[in-house]
Amino acid sequence: MRDPRIPMKNPLVAGVLAFLIPGAGHWYQGRRFKATIFSGCILTMFVWGLILGHGQPVYSQLVLRGREESAQFEKVTPQLKFSIGYSVQFLVGLPAIPSLIQEARFRNEEAQINFLSEELDSEFSGVLYSGDDGGSKAEELITGQLSIRPVNDQGSRVVNGTLTYEKSDGSTAELQIGGGITIGRRVFGSPECDIECSVVQPDGSFTGQRIRGSVDRSFLNWFQAPRDSHELDRLHGHLNRRFDIASVFTWIAGLLNLLAIWDAAEGPAYGYGDEKPDDDDDEEEEKKKSPPDKPASPSK
Repeated sequence: MRDPRIPMKNPLVAGVLAFLIPGAGHWYQGRRFKATIFSGCILTMFVWGLILGHGQPVYSQLVLRGREESAQFEKVTPQLKFSIGYSVQFLVGLPAIPSLIQEARFRNEEAQINFLSEELDSEFSGVLYSGDDGGSKAEELITGQLSIRPVNDQGSRVVNGTLTYEKSDGSTAELQIGGGITIGRRVFGSPECDIECSVVQPDGSFTGQRIRGSVDRSFLNWFQAPRDSHELDRLHGHLNRRFDIASVFTWIAGLLNLLAIWDAAEGPAYGYGDEKPDDDDDEEEEKKKSPPDKPASPSK
């Protein structure tokens, strides 16, 4: 309910500002106390949800897995499904906009899953396999440091490098990596980038072994980007109920900002002095309005 005593200014501008940044619409109107309350509560709720969910509760699209074992290995853009939760998170404004940018990058990216453009030096976690694809056998779980580079400075489908890791007995071992590479899409909603490489002899000949696991993905390439059900399963397994709680925090922040947008555009949901009086108040008002009784004339 708009009241002339509240400086609403331009309600449309106030509503848009309130959507983009919680509290900005009220600050524009000069309602600084409300601006501080809305901004502090909503942004704190949203950011705390992101922290609790390791930065991953907000995403606009879910990637549907195709023929490949991992959706990250899809050469063409996989089919996407809209995330219902994002429709509420979107109401927070600018803090949720990166999800739309990442979706556009994901859709327009030409996935080069068999090409390494620059040197890769990252922690690796995965499995050492032996045998071909038809009869591969897992030999050992490996966690170590993977350092590989393309054979050409401009990038290549062929790589070489090393994987250094610690064996179960505490000793350090090193595997020579070479040959072709399969690496996950550059933009994907997981900090873990799937990778698969072959293990070679020092002379470059293949050993019949290969490593399959994950390396680190750049923050700018996974934050609020589309993800698949495999990544959601990993998050639920790693964070348990915390991921659901984190998502709820971001949803609540969006709903709270919806109220803030309405307040900035339409004013507070109460008036000043125009409330209907109670019955007792009605009687008092009538007494005030009625003329005073005339004094009785003296008897002769």
